[in-house]
Amino acid sequence: MNSFGYLLLGLLCVAVIALGVSLWQRRRALAAEAHAQALAALAVAAQRDAESALAAADAQRNALGEAALDALLILDAQRQVIWGNRAAWEMFNAGAPAIGHAFIGLMRDYELNQAVMDATSGNRPIVRQAAVNGRTLRIRAAPVETVGGIAVVIQDVSELQRLGRARRDFVANISHELRTPLANIDLAAQTLRDGGSKDHALAQRLLDQISQQVQTLSQLSQEILDLSQIESGQALLKLVPSSLIAVVDQVVRHLTPQADLKQQHISLFVPDSLVVLMDEHQVRRVLGNLLHNAIKFSPEGGIISIYAEPTDDEDVRICVADTGPGIPDAEKLRVFERFYKQDRARSKGGTGLGLAIARHIVEGHGGRIWVESRPGEGARFYFTLPKA
Repeated sequence: MNSFGYLLLGLLCVAVIALGVSLWQRRRALAAEAHAQALAALAVAAQRDAESALAAADAQRNALGEAALDALLILDAQRQVIWGNRAAWEMFNAGAPAIGHAFIGLMRDYELNQAVMDATSGNRPIVRQAAVNGRTLRIRAAPVETVGGIAVVIQDVSELQRLGRARRDFVANISHELRTPLANIDLAAQTLRDGGSKDHALAQRLLDQISQQVQTLSQLSQEILDLSQIESGQALLKLVPSSLIAVVDQVVRHLTPQADLKQQHISLFVPDSLVVLMDEHQVRRVLGNLLHNAIKFSPEGGIISIYAEPTDDEDVRICVADTGPGIPDAEKLRVFERFYKQDRARSKGGTGLGLAIARHIVEGHGGRIWVESRPGEGARFYFTLPKA
């Protein structure tokens, strides 16, 4: 082969090699482009997954917030609201979500705002309690490092405090009510022990006193049990159509001897045609308590009236009126509280539970009970029962 042939062969080889390199570079560029497209697709998918996960997390957070009874808030580092639940907006009458508002502007209370500031500056959870617009609120503020802000939980503990006071008052009242009969029993027993038993007449009086005080204690324990069962819903009412005058007559016949001892007159104005839906046993308790109180607080020769009439709606209104000393305006609502005996003119004897039991029984029938009175003009206790 001559030199020209070798030259052509060399050029051909160079061309083949160049073509191969070009094809390799082209394949490499296509592979790089495909890889870039794959990475872009993965990035889009990852972003879509992240957005979906974030949306799911937001939905879960919002669902938990809506289910919570307490006010929940998340604040940024400047104490601006960046998230809250419905309970928070309702607690402070925000109306609409107050996103972007200052915490102090939403709460409008220095103590609550100071708790958040202390949690921020001290980088630790803070628990405080404050009275805000007649409510007792408990706040817990804790730093959230991931957002550089504060998570806030606010509870309205007003009802818990009221129940706590009611429990303490109940224990105090029980102790007070037990103290007198127990002291009388102890005194009578000591007198008998110290020689009182030798005097037959004295011993009989002391034994009668002990028996009377034991009956008082028995009545107190029974009424506490009854009230507990009624309040807890364990005392079920059996509502059946019943003649009102028949129930009233039973109560009046039972208590007439007590009225006769004070020469009192009981007047009835109850139509025979009135039929109400009631639990007869429980309504007898209500009427018995009201009539017993009327007899006790009316003077010698007083007049007690029991009357009933249908109202414009579906109820029957019953009234027990007496001619006793009456009840001051400040005490009209409280006479239905357990053990309430501030007006000593109307609290001699008894356990202080009768009207509380009556209130629960009437409300259990879907009715209401109230009193109208002026000092010196007697008292009129009303309650309603549904028509049959």
